[in-house]
Amino acid sequence: MPRRRALLIILTLVFSAGVTPIAIRVTQSAGMPSVVIVWIRLWLVTLGLAPLIWLRYRDALSRLTRRQALLSFVAGFWLAINLLMLFVALEYTSVLMTSVIRRTTPIWIVLPEILIFGVVFSRRFWFSLAFTLAGVALVALGGLSAIEAGSDPLLGGGIAIFGSFCISIYLLIGRQLNNVIPPLLYSFLCFLSAALVTTIFVTITQTPVTGYPADSYIWALVVTVLAQVLGHIFMNVALQYFTATALSIVLQAGVVVSAVIALFVFGEIPSFWQVLGSALVIYGVTVATVEQTRANWKHQPRSQ
Repeated sequence: MPRRRALLIILTLVFSAGVTPIAIRVTQSAGMPSVVIVWIRLWLVTLGLAPLIWLRYRDALSRLTRRQALLSFVAGFWLAINLLMLFVALEYTSVLMTSVIRRTTPIWIVLPEILIFGVVFSRRFWFSLAFTLAGVALVALGGLSAIEAGSDPLLGGGIAIFGSFCISIYLLIGRQLNNVIPPLLYSFLCFLSAALVTTIFVTITQTPVTGYPADSYIWALVVTVLAQVLGHIFMNVALQYFTATALSIVLQAGVVVSAVIALFVFGEIPSFWQVLGSALVIYGVTVATVEQTRANWKHQPRSQ
């Protein structure tokens, strides 16, 4: 059962990672500003989870230490910054470029996991990381010369890289806290913190949250379900089965899903180097998943 559960979680995460950028682009094209989309999705999922948290995790909430609560809110801060960076990046470059460059997360995670958590990775795992990052580099370089790379691919790429650094901090904190806090409770605390941070941005920029076309609000709801429910909640659960580095590598598969959908929806035709890079990403993700699964099931996985 744990194997099947972990596989279901991974497939859900890959689906979410691949489809979410597409839904974001559609929502933006409907006329809703990026910061408003982030604000809506975070408050929707926070308010939606609140009754469930109160009914099921009231005792666990009362037992939280000050340090656990503080770390959860710090993680939420970096989550909010990451989301804002994702949306802004999509305004300057293509879905494929944004998706791939943001997946440089393993670079920022692997060393802290070794030093802080004492994780030991196999040789094949290191090879998978090398193949994945090589694929990321090829797709990024190929995107710079692509016709559909966006209005400013260098700026969009730089913003996407900063976003990958932010999500790395989020994953590392989650890796530590998911062992002591129920994943759903941790997700709620992070979403609440991120929603408050985004509210500050909306207030400072004086961006209205009403008055947009009805279809943009519908797409904002779609983004909420895809990204927050099927994405971040499942991601926090997955940290019970995978290291943060392994999870960040597995999520690279979403790049290929995004590229295929973007080809048909936005006409973003990938170059030869982007296709080759995507193939390397798929290979690296497959090896990393197999290696992490073997390593985990030599030990008893923790159940939720």
